[in-house]
Amino acid sequence: MTILAVDAGSPDVASAEHLIHEVATVLGPPVLACTHFVRVGRPHVAITLVLAPGELPAEYGVAWGSHRSGPEDLAAGAGQALAEFEAGGGRAVVFPGSPGLSGVLTVAELLERSAIEQVSVLASPDPAEPEIMLDTRGYLRPERKTGVLTLATTPGLLPDGSIGLVPFEILDPRACCGGH
Repeated sequence: MTILAVDAGSPDVASAEHLIHEVATVLGPPVLACTHFVRVGRPHVAITLVLAPGELPAEYGVAWGSHRSGPEDLAAGAGQALAEFEAGGGRAVVFPGSPGLSGVLTVAELLERSAIEQVSVLASPDPAEPEIMLDTRGYLRPERKTGVLTLATTPGLLPDGSIGLVPFEILDPRACCGGH
């Protein structure tokens, strides 16, 4: 399989996730797709996909292997995303098992049903225990940490009112403190 990095200058992760789905309509569904914060030039978000490269719009920056194409600044951003992915980093948007993960399940079930290999708990040095209940809230974005797909969680309220785990990253976060 080929790791393809694409940089369309997405200003935020939501736009980059939209780009993943847009590229997937051209190339077919990826096995794994991640977002990467680009620190080359103006800050923005690029993506990486594990698949065979195909035709992409000329306005995108693209990197695979040692090849770069598209506008120079975006090709550099795609190159950075590719290097980060090859170093074991990236925030996964699409990953094996992701379509079937919703509702409340145990950490063990999450690990069995998906490519997620570890569940961390905020401020805890130890991974989550397998029997702990986790509410996916329909939105899981694990990060690749040295190549290990890890879901960051925090203690939270489950739908039945008990305490369990919830994903640390939430869908559609709101700015606090008046937008500061």
